[in-house]
Amino acid sequence: MYGIDLSVAGSAVRRTLDGRRPSPNHVFVVADVEVSNRGDSAVALSSVPAVFVAADGTPHEPTVPALWPEDEVVVGPRATKVVQVLFDVARTKAAGGAVRIVRGDGPTGRRLHLAS
Repeated sequence: MYGIDLSVAGSAVRRTLDGRRPSPNHVFVVADVEVSNRGDSAVALSSVPAVFVAADGTPHEPTVPALWPEDEVVVGPRATKVVQVLFDVARTKAAGGAVRIVRGDGPTGRRLHLAS
């Protein structure tokens, strides 16, 4: 995205999130994505080009809404905001995966380590 920098600040696995439950036998992978607006005008986002890639290479797109708990986020000029991106992933696929930002030169991201 022009004028926007994205990076995965962290990620975690949750069984529920704010009263919302994942699909049966699934968990939520919640990614904190830092959105930095380098421009001089506010930018509205309704999605982040992120993907959860399981250890076996299976990609998972964000759930709807793509940004949780909001469906749109406004980042002011020369400002940074952390947004949550939510993935509904089979429990068996969550361990060892990574949340990645998809860029033109290939995906980058942070590997997910589970505590238990």
